[in-house]
Amino acid sequence: MLITDPDVGDFETFRPEAGFAYAFGLTYADHIAETGQETPEKPIIFRKNVKPTTGQKAVVAPDVMSIIETIERIEPGLAEMVQDKSNLLSSLLDYEIELGIQVLEDCANEQITRSQELPKIGYFLANDVTSRAVQVFGELVEDRLPLWSASKSFDDFFPCGDTLWVPPATSREHLPDVTLELTVNGEVRQKEPTSNLIYTPRKLLELAATTVQDRTLKAGDLIITGTPAGVAFQVAQIMKIMSEVAPGMSILDAVLSYGRKEKAYLRPGDIVEMRAGWLGGYSFAVS
Repeated sequence: MLITDPDVGDFETFRPEAGFAYAFGLTYADHIAETGQETPEKPIIFRKNVKPTTGQKAVVAPDVMSIIETIERIEPGLAEMVQDKSNLLSSLLDYEIELGIQVLEDCANEQITRSQELPKIGYFLANDVTSRAVQVFGELVEDRLPLWSASKSFDDFFPCGDTLWVPPATSREHLPDVTLELTVNGEVRQKEPTSNLIYTPRKLLELAATTVQDRTLKAGDLIITGTPAGVAFQVAQIMKIMSEVAPGMSILDAVLSYGRKEKAYLRPGDIVEMRAGWLGGYSFAVS
């Protein structure tokens, strides 16, 4: 069930004095399809270790040195390889419009799963900005999630809207009925209703809580619920490139070289605009 009338809840100014941010992946069927994967038993969950910012006017693409330092800090064993590929590296800056949830009171996993009424929450509009270059290197190690997290945790990689919509207690089980839409320089890249989100608010809270040692979410914690289809990082195209690697070129070289040429990635001067119905909208420039 969806909430179609925003007047049943309260509009507040989003105050991003957040604790932890739990980022979800693979939560929309069309996005799962564009990654070339099957619908998983449960979504990927990782930390986004950067504070959200409202009113942010620009996102800065990390330079090659920042990318190298980040990868080496997380995975020292990749240091030699990363240095060797420095001439091919670029940020491969990608956008991910998402519905965000802020937890407004402490809640233990047991409360979430057994209580008839969910804890107090609010909804906001977020963008899970990502450096796909860092993420790609995550595919070379056994545990990819630390580099996935790092790829989304550069400074200013968490721009968000300034509206927080808080549903009444009786409607916390339901998502706001809005359509997420993202454009780059006026071109629509992502557009999908929240009704296509695979998981309910209760399930998202429950899954996030299971990743915490004491299985308790704290007031201020954030959940970004995953992105719809249409991101720049298109796995189908990557797979095609990998199948056509030129003699003498490694698969990694081919992927990085393709990324530098792919026009869908964000570049300095691009204007990213997002809208989510009555949750509002915002925009930022890439620099």
